[in-house]
Amino acid sequence: MANRKSQKTAKPSNTKKKRPARSELRTIGFQPIVLFVLFQLVSLLIVMVSGRGTAYLYMLIPLVIITYGGWFIVNRIGAEITFFINAAMLLTFGTMIQCMLLSEDNIPKSLIFIYVLAAAAGLVCGFLYRRMPVIASANGVAVLMIVSVVLYLATLILGAAVGGGVRNWIRIGGMSIQPSEFNKGIYVLVMAGLLCTKEQPGRKRIWISILFTLVNLGFLGIQGEFGTFLLILCTFLAFIFLFVPDIKVFISVFSILAAGGAAVTACCMALLKVTGGTSDFGPMSFILTQIKKISNRFVYWLDPASDAQGAGYQILQARKALLNSNLFGSDTTTPLSNPTNDMVFPALTERCGILIALTVCVLFGLLLVRGTRIYFRCPDRYHQAVCAGLCFQLILQAFIIIGGSIGMFPLTGITLPLISRGGSSLMSTFILLSIILVISAGNLWDGRRDYSHYETKLQKARTVHTNRVSSMRNRNRRRSGVDNVRES
Repeated sequence: MANRKSQKTAKPSNTKKKRPARSELRTIGFQPIVLFVLFQLVSLLIVMVSGRGTAYLYMLIPLVIITYGGWFIVNRIGAEITFFINAAMLLTFGTMIQCMLLSEDNIPKSLIFIYVLAAAAGLVCGFLYRRMPVIASANGVAVLMIVSVVLYLATLILGAAVGGGVRNWIRIGGMSIQPSEFNKGIYVLVMAGLLCTKEQPGRKRIWISILFTLVNLGFLGIQGEFGTFLLILCTFLAFIFLFVPDIKVFISVFSILAAGGAAVTACCMALLKVTGGTSDFGPMSFILTQIKKISNRFVYWLDPASDAQGAGYQILQARKALLNSNLFGSDTTTPLSNPTNDMVFPALTERCGILIALTVCVLFGLLLVRGTRIYFRCPDRYHQAVCAGLCFQLILQAFIIIGGSIGMFPLTGITLPLISRGGSSLMSTFILLSIILVISAGNLWDGRRDYSHYETKLQKARTVHTNRVSSMRNRNRRRSGVDNVRES
């Protein structure tokens, strides 16, 4: 009886010890949620002051579903919650400035559709990455390479210019899709599959990665996408530096690229000087047009006042918007060309203030810090490479467009992740973020395993079928042999 009483008294003591731990976890989980609600209320007040409160109230519906639904999923799978919070804050700032830039205070149906589509794409791609180790196999890498080339060819054949820009958009119904945005993520997966499924990639894999990079750069050069060209080139150098153990390979590749770039630049300048920038021959005229587009970016970056009403107008207006801003925003609205995409950072700085613009820069820096933390904590070489490549592209893209809009670099035409309005850009950004969060959760398939002979269910069924057929043949042969012995 005494033992039973001691057991009964022991049970409540154990439950009392567990309850504080659960309540402690709840307080840790709900404190950032409360702070994030306050942050969104402050952003609502800022937008209401600008006269676009109704549009932002409608945008809060998909924004709240994305942020708090994503919060639930991230907690459920055990992913890096701080990385998600930083991305959600950037998305809130992007929603705020996009509503402020609307011409009318009504329901932004197209923006709501973009957010829903981007969130769905992120969920699907994150789930597929978690469940499909075949993407690291030789067959999977080959399929991804074919898909990338098909997207480039489709852009060349079916591409159309949107807003008088580069012909890199494909119209499907009433939608316009930019395939190069998705090719950036595909490029990272291909490079990780070629260089990081083994501890030390062989020469064949390195050469294939170089050839695939040249194919990407060639298509992007033909399309005139200078920003994506620069992103792919820098990502390639980062992969060679981080995941090829022999430093001589990086030095030789970098030297060849530098020498080749200098030689191509010299040839292009000589070609412009000899031909005068015009030619009646079709292919030569196309080449000269692409050369002039790239050279004008540098010319008018250095001296935009030389063509103040033409190619230098965009840079001069961006500088004017930055000068008109103050700490908490300005009442003036400088007319900017394409303020929702290319010039979104000067528009954000002018309308919301230098304080919010600096906060956006700090949030991108925190994404880099958290992404680096995920990279070092990941025990798998393949997933490390995917995380490093996607984080590098995300932060480098933000650095290039912010630097270009404030005059540090030539303008490249790429978008600011999570801030700009572009549908294809937001979809690709959601996909990159979902894959990074899935990697941070861990418990993934082994990317270092050689999946070149990965067996699907169909292949396994075929092997089982052949084994059964061979065993039946052996049985028949044995029986026929026994019957022959009996007859003799």
